[in-house]
Amino acid sequence: MTSNKKGKLTVALFLSFSLLGSTVGHAKDNNLAVPNDNNAQEININIERKYQEIDGFGASGAWALDPIGAEWSEKNKNKVADLLFSQDKGIGLSMWRFNIGAGSEVTDKDIIKDRYRRAESFKTAENEPYDWSKQAGQQWFLQAAKARGVEDFIAFVNSPPVWMTKNGHGQPDPTVGSTNLKEEYIDDFAIFLADTVEHFKQEQLPLDYISPINEPTWDWNYAGQEGNRYNIDDMKKVVRALYHELQNRGLETEIDAPEAVEYTSLLDDDIYSAFTGRTSRYNSGNASGAYPGKYREYIKEFLGDNEIKEMVGNKISAHAYWSDYFSGVDRLIPLRKKVRENIERYDPNAKIWMSEYCILGGHGHGRDLSMQTALDVARLIHFDMVETQASAWQWWLAMSPYDYKDGLIYTDYLNQGDEETIIESKLLWTLGNYSRFVRPGAHRVDLQGANDKDGLMSSAYYKEENKQLSIVLVNYSDETKPVHLNVDGLPGNKKAIQFKPYITSENYDLEQKNLFPAHKVFNVPPRSVVTLVSK
Repeated sequence: MTSNKKGKLTVALFLSFSLLGSTVGHAKDNNLAVPNDNNAQEININIERKYQEIDGFGASGAWALDPIGAEWSEKNKNKVADLLFSQDKGIGLSMWRFNIGAGSEVTDKDIIKDRYRRAESFKTAENEPYDWSKQAGQQWFLQAAKARGVEDFIAFVNSPPVWMTKNGHGQPDPTVGSTNLKEEYIDDFAIFLADTVEHFKQEQLPLDYISPINEPTWDWNYAGQEGNRYNIDDMKKVVRALYHELQNRGLETEIDAPEAVEYTSLLDDDIYSAFTGRTSRYNSGNASGAYPGKYREYIKEFLGDNEIKEMVGNKISAHAYWSDYFSGVDRLIPLRKKVRENIERYDPNAKIWMSEYCILGGHGHGRDLSMQTALDVARLIHFDMVETQASAWQWWLAMSPYDYKDGLIYTDYLNQGDEETIIESKLLWTLGNYSRFVRPGAHRVDLQGANDKDGLMSSAYYKEENKQLSIVLVNYSDETKPVHLNVDGLPGNKKAIQFKPYITSENYDLEQKNLFPAHKVFNVPPRSVVTLVSK
């Protein structure tokens, strides 16, 4: 394209669900496009109106991937890695979370009885040398992720090493006060983390972000996993010590914080009160007053504190647990609007990451590989991108052995000698409708006309570098949805533009279909997620 003129493009999209019955990977779609449909839903996209820049989509290598990476055959490990990281064979994650263990594998077998939830440590005692052979399974997947093009790596910590804790364990008890980290070991904790970053940098595996604290509002007493609580003052001491240690070494790794457990804990007291309709403040977990110090208002405490704001890169991270429905109340859109409002109170340019999610509570029990769970999560991702304006979105467990809605891939492998089962979920492929095509450096661009949480939702992303427009459509309903897209602001002469659809539904797993000319009309299949990629 040689013209510099901005053109307006009208696109009508029709995906006939009944005609998409070909063999996966070898579809020969004919007569899918139609000239017109008077019932088509009008969707307007303006590429010149940009919102957040996308950092990526990711998942975590905790906990099952440590034993799996150490014990499985190369063939099956590579299959898992392809499903997670490959942009050809899998969902093409662009971010990967590596758990830095506290050493509970040695000290806490009586407390954490599930071997998948214990972790080794690179340094088992204050006077012991580092042993970089530990966590070999996770390290295998770290290498596999890099080899397949994953762009950003996040190291996250659930508990400081056990030798730095007050009770000598990887989780607190009621006697340790506001945190299990010994005051005199804050600098040692920062040194330990910086040493880890430096080691992986030398191994050509740079850790782009490091998250020293996870869900600080929970008490974590005798938890069935590593964990630790921190009040706001505790947290800021760790952030300052780590920031200065990284700066002194010339390491460019950015601190990711606070990894708040739920969006409501982020809110300023007055915004929380407006959201709940009650004259109260956030009081879940330790915020109820069980331990000294403050455990709430994380946006104010991190973005409203200019020193800390700089140290965390003008970005906050939070988990989206209980953010759709809670106690019978629909929170999906209203809560996300309040989070966005709260961020803009301090800095409209500040970023937010949704850094962990799976389905908890009563709906979490029971492994579900179906489109229902996939659609529930796709809807939540949509509103995180559109209303919260998240720059990154990260699932919890990449691989799970549990009967729970917490994995992208599942396995029934529990002990050495068990069959190395790899069980794909529809959620895996639905996340891929975002992660494979909405790449780092793209911007979400304005899209109006499809934001119905019970029907059709759509968001659009444009990457200037390769002039690629990606449109993600989530059809939550049982009806086919004809859509008619008006795209404004495409550079050059785009009259001959085409879109390639990728479909996830009951019948397809991110299935690529034939190119469709932009002047045609298309229907979005019921109960599906479709990504349209411009060509």
